[in-house]
Amino acid sequence: MFELITQIIILAAIYFLVRFVLLSFIERRYLTWLGGVVLVLLLVLAFLEPTNRTVGLLWGILSFPLRPLGLVLVLLAYAMRKGTKAVMGPQVMAALLILLISSLPVTAYLLTAQSEQRTVSEVAAQQDAVATRGVSAIVVLGDGSAPTDPTYRIRAQLNTSEDGISVSQRSRLLYAAQLYNTQVNRGNDPLVIVSVGPRPLEQDGVSETTAITDVLIGNGVPRDRIRVDLEGVDPRTSAVVTQRLLASGEAAVRVPVILIAPALNIRRATSTFAKLNFEVVPRPTDFYVFQLQSGVRLAAASDLIPSAEALVITTRVIDEYLSTVYYFLRGWLVDPLGL
Repeated sequence: MFELITQIIILAAIYFLVRFVLLSFIERRYLTWLGGVVLVLLLVLAFLEPTNRTVGLLWGILSFPLRPLGLVLVLLAYAMRKGTKAVMGPQVMAALLILLISSLPVTAYLLTAQSEQRTVSEVAAQQDAVATRGVSAIVVLGDGSAPTDPTYRIRAQLNTSEDGISVSQRSRLLYAAQLYNTQVNRGNDPLVIVSVGPRPLEQDGVSETTAITDVLIGNGVPRDRIRVDLEGVDPRTSAVVTQRLLASGEAAVRVPVILIAPALNIRRATSTFAKLNFEVVPRPTDFYVFQLQSGVRLAAASDLIPSAEALVITTRVIDEYLSTVYYFLRGWLVDPLGL
């Protein structure tokens, strides 16, 4: 804690020192232009090196006002810029409505229902086709909740005391083992590729790779069929690593794979893999809501009471929208208008 406080004090001192020096030699109007140039350079860097950790950190800061909580705080700060006695009513009202609507469970249901229900219907339509053919690999992506680094939009979180594997990631690994055994029973022997990104965690001498491998081996997956991807930090880089592991390259024949990822992210991940010539069989997990009966869900009283959990879900949906827009601009999606 003392070290963290010291770092904050030093950074604050450096900031005020640089600000004093710049204001002493450069007029404010030129500083505004300088800030604009720096922002453009950061955007260019985000396109050239999307996995750069600095870019990820800056993206987390720049996109903060685009999220419900960040937008509310910006509006409130703007409304109070002249002091508490001159609070501006429209900004406060807008902030209140944004926070209220985005924290309603019914809002979270509506935002997640479209993508999750559509994913379920697409998976159901593929059941018969999958039953008659094998796949080259079963790819497992992380969950993307509370990422350990702002750069990583979808990856595993390691936060349990036993072996460092989160509950959601463990369930995904068990699902992968189940699908592997099903493939083996059909005479196929696919690889199981688990994408966790760089910086493997080690707790009490047990590395992330070892923990993941032990879980899969304990559920029937042979060691020689397991690959742990320590490079992929998002669906795009995970797809590139999978392509390399399968030695598919630019083959004319589409490589069939099963893709296991959170339901909220599965459509972007599927489109990303398909763009790299994979024939993807999506297997979503971690649903926030169930499929609505008859397409209609009557809101219960509790669905109209704001909650922190609903605000988290709403924020994750918006984060996924922002990530999808970025993937669209990079040309990484096979069917952007279908998402």
